[in-house]
Amino acid sequence: MILNRYFIMIKVGVVGYGTIGKRIVDASVDSGFDVAIAVRRYTPKLDIAIERKFPLYSMAGDIGIETQGDFEDFVRECDVVVDCTPKNIPAENFSYYKNVKVIVEGGEKHSLTGFSFSSFGNYEEGVNRERARVVSCNTTSLVRTLIPLKEYIDNVFVTLIRRSVDPWDVKGGPINAIVPVLKVPSHHGPDLNTVVPDISIRTMAVKVPTTLAHLHVVRVKLKKNMTKEDLKYIFENTPRIRVLSGYKSTADIIEHFRDLGRKRYDMPEVAVFEESINVESGKAYWIHVVHQESIVIPENIDCIKAMFGEKDKWKAIYETDKTLGIEKKKECYR
Repeated sequence: MILNRYFIMIKVGVVGYGTIGKRIVDASVDSGFDVAIAVRRYTPKLDIAIERKFPLYSMAGDIGIETQGDFEDFVRECDVVVDCTPKNIPAENFSYYKNVKVIVEGGEKHSLTGFSFSSFGNYEEGVNRERARVVSCNTTSLVRTLIPLKEYIDNVFVTLIRRSVDPWDVKGGPINAIVPVLKVPSHHGPDLNTVVPDISIRTMAVKVPTTLAHLHVVRVKLKKNMTKEDLKYIFENTPRIRVLSGYKSTADIIEHFRDLGRKRYDMPEVAVFEESINVESGKAYWIHVVHQESIVIPENIDCIKAMFGEKDKWKAIYETDKTLGIEKKKECYR
């Protein structure tokens, strides 16, 4: 059990036990929170939750397994609900969320909660909130890498090479195509601006037939001088960013985290290719990798802490990172 600074036990209710939901359950348990899970139907993925004896609740009557109650019972039992169901379903669930704090994920519209959260960008605005949206995997990576450079930034242009589906998904695609996002600029820049409105950013995106991770090619026009060494130093001393040398692909990067023995080979950090870091003619460049399955998990745990009154941003971030085993030296958290 974890106690916040006001010594109140927090019970986290996770709606959905898919890619994000199961990871938030694990991170919540590791953080010491009590947890409960609500699902619409039984799938074999739930067997692990059943084996671990997590309290399960049904959102749709009899789902063929033993449950502790219905969705209304679930909401009453929880202090905060993290809705990890597929896009647009959280909006359908909102009528149930009375007298409980709620977090939704980045696939939902900003207007659903009226507040989008990302730890580095606006942690303080999340303190004691009742509703929050944790921004998407791609936006999370941009907030983490751009906020430490904010004093240097004139404007930003990013090309996103997006993975097609998660590794487990056998129904999605493309299989043999590169699919451009034809709306230019893409939605990713405006999404960053829901957290940091004063960064000028434009983005374009394509989807490619890979499942491992997204990749961002970033160009920042500078308004203040910096060197390649300055940029590398900033990244190396910023939490939740890993600068990796000698790696040549997303496959290499993912294999590195497999070799580290990470659970599910998760990479909650942004991985920056060291060789891509450059500053030339008033512009900074780099390429980074985004593990879409796990990058938002630390921000969800931070958001819970903020909503329950933890005002110290860097204390919250450091404790989350330490719990997840991704912490850097303490002086990076400032």
